[in-house]
Amino acid sequence: MSAMDHIVVQPSGSPHQPIPPKDRDELTAKDILRFVRSSWRLCLLWMVLSLGVGGAYAVLSPGYYTAYATILLSSPPASQPGEAEADERVYVESQIQVIQSDEVVGRVVDDTGLANEEFVMDDSLRARISSYVRSQLASLFGTELPTVEPNIRHQAMVLVRRAFSVSQLGFSSAVEIGVTSTDPQFSAMLANAIADGYIGNQRERRRAARAEETSDLHKRLAELREKAFATESLKELPSDPESAETARILFREQQSAAEVYRSLYNALLQRSQSDSASSLIPSARVITAAEPPRQRSWPPTVLVVALSVMAGGVAGVGHALIRQALNHRLITVEDVHRSTGLDRIVGIPRIPRRRWNVVGPCEQSLQPVYSKDAPELHSSLSKIATRMRGVQGRQVSKIATRMRGVQGGQGGFVIGVASPLGKSGSSTVAVHLARVIAATGQKTLLVDANWQKPSMDQPMLNAEPGRKLARAFATIPADQEGLEVLALRPTGSISDLNASLAISAALQHLQQEYSCIVVDFHSTDRTADLEAAMGVISEVLLVLKARRTYADHLEGILRIIPAEKLSAVILTRINRAAFSPNREYRP
Repeated sequence: MSAMDHIVVQPSGSPHQPIPPKDRDELTAKDILRFVRSSWRLCLLWMVLSLGVGGAYAVLSPGYYTAYATILLSSPPASQPGEAEADERVYVESQIQVIQSDEVVGRVVDDTGLANEEFVMDDSLRARISSYVRSQLASLFGTELPTVEPNIRHQAMVLVRRAFSVSQLGFSSAVEIGVTSTDPQFSAMLANAIADGYIGNQRERRRAARAEETSDLHKRLAELREKAFATESLKELPSDPESAETARILFREQQSAAEVYRSLYNALLQRSQSDSASSLIPSARVITAAEPPRQRSWPPTVLVVALSVMAGGVAGVGHALIRQALNHRLITVEDVHRSTGLDRIVGIPRIPRRRWNVVGPCEQSLQPVYSKDAPELHSSLSKIATRMRGVQGRQVSKIATRMRGVQGGQGGFVIGVASPLGKSGSSTVAVHLARVIAATGQKTLLVDANWQKPSMDQPMLNAEPGRKLARAFATIPADQEGLEVLALRPTGSISDLNASLAISAALQHLQQEYSCIVVDFHSTDRTADLEAAMGVISEVLLVLKARRTYADHLEGILRIIPAEKLSAVILTRINRAAFSPNREYRP
């Protein structure tokens, strides 16, 4: 498989001219897919952690159980003549308020014996912290906490009211009482007690109304009885005929009135014997008694799992977005292009150790990496060398010179290979590029300018007293005769300035002997050798290590490289999962 990932070429313009903000902020499906590929492990980790926390909460938190009791209310009382007809829904809502009233709740507290300190005592962590803070504040300011005699019955009513809820079942006259607590037996007991308390309260109201109505009827019966039996018989008539006739008429009227009062008396007497109060206040009955629940109502397992997965997913995505916003690491070729707008970017995937070959024994004067070879790098670096203006011009000039049968040639073409950070693979790229160029027949030299590396054990060649950096020539196997390598190392203590000047002077001298010179520089975070030798260098290959190099590092080294001398940027050690050969985009 080819190691070439991306080569992006712009027809014109500066090689590292930044992309306009409009193009940089554009979000495409490819960006979303790349974000998903790079962040799914982080999201999965957050989901697993969230599920662990949710599972711990579901197991360690106290379970709550809800018991339900159902009461069926009768129809609302019949409206009196001239009154509006009662709305059944309004009546049910009013009865729900009655169930939740202090009258019914207080009755439940008294009947169940909940008005005790054991029930109302709050030993939760929040109560303990609140009590401790209040005591500390009181001792800090030198005051005493006010002692208030607690109303245990009122506190018990408040706790009971918080523990239950009442709701109407659909549009029917049935209401459901639900009680939630940590004890399923207590939940069922309290739900039944509330239902019985409401029904008992209704019975008492009905009994009180009946007693009041009976008392009123008795008073009216006494009055009617006096009026019904208060008439006396007519004993004698007046002697005057007119007066006698008048007396007869009055007596008949009294008898008629007495008959009317007797009828009213009998009707009221019959009414007092019936249960008239039951028609005024309807009765209710329990149609479903509460049973101790077997499964807890809170926390629900399905809901905890769903919320844990959602919370973990949201946290993972948020973490990934924050990391992407704050962490400007260069992971793929698109990251390099998006952050700087460079026009030539090559991605090289991570090469396993088994694919590296040792070309020959490594001399003590060379770096060990110079003796290794990876065939996958040759294809990528051959394409890079093909696009180098200097390499193409040298080869064409050499062919034309041979056709004319004359010798010629100007100063050698110098290619600098550098990186912003150490251990980015610049030495590997330099030696493979030198091998590719040497295979074309050009006289090529690889210069190891890593002068801060330890000196060789064997005596240095050409270490004359006038040289600030001693030189050691060596040869490594190549496709033809071999590749010449020049290692520059100090013989003693040397300053960075003297080392940079010595490297530049050596390159100027070697240009007269070699057609192409590949220079393996130190990383720019250690020395300024690349910037000092920029006047001698023809083109620069910039090597970056994926996931280790940041956009700030890249922008920093681009400031010291002229745009016309930047040949290409190589991003090494790309993950093969995100590596897709033969893919390119055009900005």
